[in-house]
Amino acid sequence: MLNQIDVSRIKAIIAKLVSFGTRHTLSNQTDPLRGIGAARDWIAAEMRQYAAASNGRMTVEVPSYVQVPASRIPTDTVISNIVATLKGAEESNRVYIISGHYDSRVTDVMNFMDDAPGADDDGSGVAISMELARIFATHVPKATIMFAVVAGEEQGLYGSNFMAKTLKAAGVDVQGMLDNDI
Repeated sequence: MLNQIDVSRIKAIIAKLVSFGTRHTLSNQTDPLRGIGAARDWIAAEMRQYAAASNGRMTVEVPSYVQVPASRIPTDTVISNIVATLKGAEESNRVYIISGHYDSRVTDVMNFMDDAPGADDDGSGVAISMELARIFATHVPKATIMFAVVAGEEQGLYGSNFMAKTLKAAGVDVQGMLDNDI
């Protein structure tokens, strides 16, 4: 599988993420070209394209919730993760997670207007999760693998906490997790 990794594709994913200007958790969620909403929608669409090659074994969801005002979240804010789940063929109850976070920030954690390209924090982690989802979609793993891209991390780990609580409540047996954050 290592020979399937496409460095130019990883670079292109990072460049596309940077092109959204900012992916700050508090940035625009409805603009189709700028902000965290544009990034969310593009990532989900790409993951769905990867899933199409899986013969129905990979599904893509965008679980979301409204975070009420809290530390670094001044107003009700939708936090959305993107999760591509590749069902295991033999031990589907065993789950492994590969993740990165797609939100970004500038030095002032509350500044959601200025460009925050986030190529290294954490566009690179998102690109790894996405490239692995693309590659694994054409394989049949024994255990289930979730390729997660979470939001709200720069504001206080909101997306990953939401994912962990959701998995725990569902009784998912997470055997391991690789978080690709710089």
